Amino acid sequence: EGDADRNRFVLATLNLRASNELHVLEFNEDTNEVRAVEVCAQPHEVWDVASCPSTTSASRLLVVANEGVSSHHAALLDLACLADGDDLLGTGGTARGTMKPAPAEMLRLVPPSSTAGLMRRALWNPNGDAAHAITVQPGGLHQWALDAGTAKPEPSALCPAAVAFADSSEAASKAGGRAPTVETASWDPHHAHTLACGGTAGALSTIDLRTMKQAASLAHAHRGPIRTISYNPNRPYVLATAGDDRAIKLWDLRKASGAPPTASSAHAAGGSAASALLELPSAHMHAPACCAYNRFHDQLLLSGGTDCALKLWRAAAVSSSPPTNEPLDGVDGAAADTDPDSEADGLVRSLGCHEESVYSVVWSVADAWLFGSLSFDGRFAINYVPAAEKYRILL
Repeated sequence: EGDADRNRFVLATLNLRASNELHVLEFNEDTNEVRAVEVCAQPHEVWDVASCPSTTSASRLLVVANEGVSSHHAALLDLACLADGDDLLGTGGTARGTMKPAPAEMLRLVPPSSTAGLMRRALWNPNGDAAHAITVQPGGLHQWALDAGTAKPEPSALCPAAVAFADSSEAASKAGGRAPTVETASWDPHHAHTLACGGTAGALSTIDLRTMKQAASLAHAHRGPIRTISYNPNRPYVLATAGDDRAIKLWDLRKASGAPPTASSAHAAGGSAASALLELPSAHMHAPACCAYNRFHDQLLLSGGTDCALKLWRAAAVSSSPPTNEPLDGVDGAAADTDPDSEADGLVRSLGCHEESVYSVVWSVADAWLFGSLSFDGRFAINYVPAAEKYRILL
């Protein structure tokens, strides 16, 4: 995250019985090759890896590790290779078969046993603050001060799931149903004190991290659990969600109460009084597992799902830049596109580069048009935005 000069990616394995590994990979655009910069052993299953977005702390990682049903934590690691500015386009790196020992933990974040469920995610403050982090469990969210000067930090604040989804929890209690738990979360890049979280009952809410209380909520954003959330990098209050109802929805949290859709392909959010800015119904054949806005051009959105599909979407009508209606001649030798629907928001391309469920997608920090994806079988794929779509945005 903190290295804007190179296309580097951090991956880890989740093996239940075999040994686990942490890989730092670099993609060289000149040679079109991927090389291993460093490979480290990991003693436990790795459920999540988050690299620090601060340029002054680019070598830091938060690794969510589970040792078993009753033992889980987030480890703060320091990998010098992530901040090493040498050999930008070199051929150096880790030799095949060479593995370094597990890096020493700077800190270990162990949540209180009173918070239910295994730790699923660790989040850095995207505003460049390397001193604070959030860990996510089904039973709630913990905020941590990483610069507290102690080797065994305690969470500085807690937001239980019942508080994060206060409205939904109250309704479930009255109906005699099960209260929602936290499925996923995303830190607002525009407001350092705001966090969005998605629940198992399809609820979407925002948390004020200063009070650890619910700030806003959509009780039925999806018909089923929300699996992933991604904030728009250019438009405050706008975010994308994907859930088990197979839909991807874009929301403006300021207009979520009954506001009409702003794009012709938008649909009313099923089962909710709120309306999405844009809905992509049946975006995947099975549940989407991940989605991510392009870091620079919010017209583009990536998604991956348990249907083995990796998809690139256009959401220009609800982006920070309006779409162009001028024809594009000569892009990759193609004639001008005269189809009026070619400018419509929706699917740009479905990439068949995976044979198993796609659980992670990420945009490069160094190249706005390059993205990576990781599937269940351990395959990591790198792709580019199609040239026609790139020039549609730039011209």
